Amino acid sequence: MFTKAEITQIRLKKLGMCEPFSEPKSFMKRTIALQSQNHQPALVNFVQHVSMTWEEAEAFFDSQQVVKIWANRLTLHTFLAEDWEMVFRVFGTRRNIVHRICEKEGLDLEAILAEIDVFSRSKEVVNRKELEAIIGDYSAQVRSSIIAQAAIRGILYLLPSSDTIRNYSHRSRLGNYTEWAPDEAKDLEAMKALIHRYLAGYGPATWKDFRHWSGLTAGDIKEAVKALANELVVFTLDGEEYVALRDEKVPDTAQNVFLTGKFDQAVIAYKDPTWIMTEAQRKSAWTVNGHCSAIIVAANRAIGLWKYEWKKGVLIFTVSYFESACFQKEIKNELERFASRISPKPLEIQYNLG
Repeated sequence: MFTKAEITQIRLKKLGMCEPFSEPKSFMKRTIALQSQNHQPALVNFVQHVSMTWEEAEAFFDSQQVVKIWANRLTLHTFLAEDWEMVFRVFGTRRNIVHRICEKEGLDLEAILAEIDVFSRSKEVVNRKELEAIIGDYSAQVRSSIIAQAAIRGILYLLPSSDTIRNYSHRSRLGNYTEWAPDEAKDLEAMKALIHRYLAGYGPATWKDFRHWSGLTAGDIKEAVKALANELVVFTLDGEEYVALRDEKVPDTAQNVFLTGKFDQAVIAYKDPTWIMTEAQRKSAWTVNGHCSAIIVAANRAIGLWKYEWKKGVLIFTVSYFESACFQKEIKNELERFASRISPKPLEIQYNLG
């Protein structure tokens, strides 16, 4: 149905890599979740994919329109606050590794979550030490897992503009609070919504891609996939089965230079990133700790890596090409565009363009 080149073009267009989003909420609706272990890469993600400045991105994070919670693969992500119930219904209504950890330790997970819920309702901000006191004297893995489960279950969120995991607030602080409970019909609709939105934002893709991104199993999604059958088309390309929404179309060709941030969803949302880079390049782009570097995309392929650092008010850009130097003028223009929107404003800019 689509060639690999067409799939690449569709994905780049959807994710704001050909033309940025005009405002952040549309970007969040499209991407669903931004991996957010560190706050600065999340801000870079916004600044690169949306027409906004660093200050505007920070203001959006502080506006209570987004929450930072654990979800996909029990990893910290930023979601729209309005999508938290979907997260609860998809991830919080099923068993996961947290249940197994607590059972191994002989802990009553439900009782601990109930105590955290009651305690955190009475305070504007709850610090991690207070939560750990409720959990008890257990390993860091146990304490962190239970706090993550409290977020998945719709109790607590990490303050979104924070670069630490110290301070939390109860969901009721966001206003319009309602209790959530498992409901078979609602939970199925939430799973269908998540799958549909993933394909709308990242498709065409494989089910392996979706399971990699979400951390869900084939069994978890089986019923929802069956219910969505009439809205999907399935096709085979190079022996791999792909899925797309029935109304998917190939956009006009656009081959912009684009600078991703670290952990950019356009790269990590797929099990196989070789749709945009070779396997050798993938090994260069991922660190030994599994961190995804910031990537330069040109002519619809990854051509290298970029990074920036501050030294006494000087903003220093460094570009590392996978192969030979190319698109240097266009890359410098994009770096200048990034520098014009970052905060604080640099006193000087230096370029190491390879």
